[in-house]
Amino acid sequence: MKEEYNYSIYTPHKIAKEIIEQAFKCYFGENKTLKKLKAVKLGDLSCGNGNLLLIALEKLLEISKEITGEYFFSDTWVTGFDINEKAVKLTVVKGRELLKRYGLVGEIKILCCNSLELENIKFNILLGNPPYLGEKNNKSIFQEIRETEFGKRYYEARMDYFYFFIEKGIEILEDKGIMAYITTNYWLRADSGKKLRKTLRENGNFLEIINYDNSVFTKAVGQHNIIFLWEKDKKKDKKVKINIPEKKFEIKNTLLYDDNGKIVLADEEALKFNKKILKMSNYKMKDLVNINQGIVSGLDEAYIFKEYKDEFKDYLKPFYKNKDIEKYTNKKNSFWILYLDEKTIPDETVMKHLKKYQTKLSKRREVKTGSIKWWELQWAREREMFTKSKILVRQRCKTNQFSYDDGEFYGSADIYFITKKNENINLFYILGYINSEVFLQWFKYNGKIKGKNFEFYSTPLKETPVYYPENKNEIMYVEELVKKQIKNFSQEREKEIDDYFRKRLK
Repeated sequence: MKEEYNYSIYTPHKIAKEIIEQAFKCYFGENKTLKKLKAVKLGDLSCGNGNLLLIALEKLLEISKEITGEYFFSDTWVTGFDINEKAVKLTVVKGRELLKRYGLVGEIKILCCNSLELENIKFNILLGNPPYLGEKNNKSIFQEIRETEFGKRYYEARMDYFYFFIEKGIEILEDKGIMAYITTNYWLRADSGKKLRKTLRENGNFLEIINYDNSVFTKAVGQHNIIFLWEKDKKKDKKVKINIPEKKFEIKNTLLYDDNGKIVLADEEALKFNKKILKMSNYKMKDLVNINQGIVSGLDEAYIFKEYKDEFKDYLKPFYKNKDIEKYTNKKNSFWILYLDEKTIPDETVMKHLKKYQTKLSKRREVKTGSIKWWELQWAREREMFTKSKILVRQRCKTNQFSYDDGEFYGSADIYFITKKNENINLFYILGYINSEVFLQWFKYNGKIKGKNFEFYSTPLKETPVYYPENKNEIMYVEELVKKQIKNFSQEREKEIDDYFRKRLK
């Protein structure tokens, strides 16, 4: 991995101190002893400018005074690794200055290398704020590591590069060793995190997880972070302390993982609710409905207009953004789209308009591979999806806010379209369920959440359990309520829908 790829967001001092306090509490336990202090082998696989490592070193110096009555330093205590030569040199200088402040002379070991290539080395404490790099824009980096034996063991499609730093940490920790990392939190449930979660589960126990609904980094707005402490210990099923924005609780490690191996930060009460849902349900959503993403144009300026253009009337369709979707109903469209799929033959007026964008449109991957003609939408989807009866899903929303439409509704890629798999499926019943409190409570712990927003992506929606009754009278009961909500929403009626699904849990 070359230095030019280094992506550093340094750990804030307050957060760094919190991570280190927790890590040392786990390592030393109730009694700090000289034997344990001398045995410390602490590593940071992506130390950057030393924000974590130097605070850890200072804490070790304080512990040395606490135990022996005077400060002392061992050059075996801390080892840092980074690919950025300037950061490495700076951290060495900072380490020297830190020791000098305590009346000590020495050098801390910081190596300029790719720590993912480490072999034959062991630590009993690992700290980390590993680099966040997605595969999409860093394919050469991922390709390089995929060719190694280490990469072959752990690579997953659409993973983040920081997963490797956790997995390398697991490999080089001693038994009973402690890992204390700060990362983004999406790997807890991401489809791309299966190998990572399996490796953590098979090799040890989480000791503590602190989940934030925001970014702790000022330069990484939009991130949502966790601090986790993990111990390499295959034998025990320890309790983990969970700290999420709304509550704190403890739970056994085995109860952290759902049937799909995803990590669910739920207390025992929420887990009991999950079991009730699973017991109540007789289908998953994917058994009853299709869930498909909306249109990807490939170049919005060429296809999408803020006003109706009469010269394109034979090709123009009402186009919606996800903010147009409300609970049960939709706002009127503010945009129009030139809907050009493989079945369309554009006229001269349309072609004249698109010619202005031909160079850009021709650079799209699907055009280059011959999958589409240069003037077609990149992903037009199936036309029928936009014209038949459907439930509409905002990909990201603060609550469950699903709507119904049976006319022409063409939408962007941040909208999902739910259509029935066969004519016997009642969409109004499905809509009532996914707009209910019961569904929201399930999704809160089993779906995807980013900060304060739910992410209603295709996979978690498809995997959602649902009670779909054989009794048609039950279906008709919910259908009538939902139809009234579409016509004129009321909180009282919404409570009736919630009560219906809540009673199914008993």
